[in-house]
Amino acid sequence: MSGDTVSGQMLSSELGVTRAAIWKQVEQLRALGFAIESGRQGYRLTACPDSLMVPVVKRGLHTRWAGQSMVYLPTVDSTNRYARMLAAQGAQQGTLVLADEQTAGRGRRGRVWISPAGEGVFFSLILRPGAHPSQVALLSLQTALAVALAIERVTGLCARIKWPNDIVCEGRKVCGMLLEMDADEQQVHDVVAGVGINVHQKQFAPEIEHSAASLDLLTGRVIERAELVRAFLAAFEETDDLARAGMLMEAYRAKSATLGQRVQVIGQDRFTGTALEVTDSGALVVEDEQGQRHEVLAADVSVRGLMGYV
Repeated sequence: MSGDTVSGQMLSSELGVTRAAIWKQVEQLRALGFAIESGRQGYRLTACPDSLMVPVVKRGLHTRWAGQSMVYLPTVDSTNRYARMLAAQGAQQGTLVLADEQTAGRGRRGRVWISPAGEGVFFSLILRPGAHPSQVALLSLQTALAVALAIERVTGLCARIKWPNDIVCEGRKVCGMLLEMDADEQQVHDVVAGVGINVHQKQFAPEIEHSAASLDLLTGRVIERAELVRAFLAAFEETDDLARAGMLMEAYRAKSATLGQRVQVIGQDRFTGTALEVTDSGALVVEDEQGQRHEVLAADVSVRGLMGYV
């Protein structure tokens, strides 16, 4: 990954395998799209494909803890399920599970999250906040803010948050997330923040084709997925600093696509109103048509925009 030429003999000695085995591995990397020159002095990597393999993602990563431990899986049923397994085994704060494809990706309220191979970014970040369970809702908003910041920095798009944590660009959803926790009544043991970002998709199912988009479609260029992951990890550490300084909700509100919008709240009761504010605890305050204010929790209801997706 440094770009230097590495001799086959050095690789053979360091890895404890034969020169023939090295050659086979190089051929496999070439088949995956890595451009590798070979000559008398050895092998040299000249270009990387749009890969989520750990060395590719870690190149240029300068975080303190987010993503310092990383696992890449070509395919997995769910990065959240795999990350929860690692968390139960004691995986450290900031461990990231990345996959090229999910065969059983999940969204909020039990929805299926389509995760085709090589077209999106699918990952789960293990967090150990040591907080009371009542405080975990803010982690969902914090994760959404980090994703929005990352998308803006990598693509130049204006990314906004549809409460509580859908990411919207140009009025269309490009990202969803699902946070799951292991906790008792007094303390959270770990939280897994699962994120799925549409990057290279060109087509969507008929039922969502008017409300969903990918970053490639919106920018007209090919977005590098590894760069997006690095930007998210850096942004998450920034939002963590904001949370410690008591400034998280101010930054979240500034990115909101919901505040000031007409919305429909769907729960035990259904009503229409205007989204007025997001409280410091993460609840959405909606004023109904009779002027009564309701504090809406994400766990209890679904909020739908009346003017398009947001």
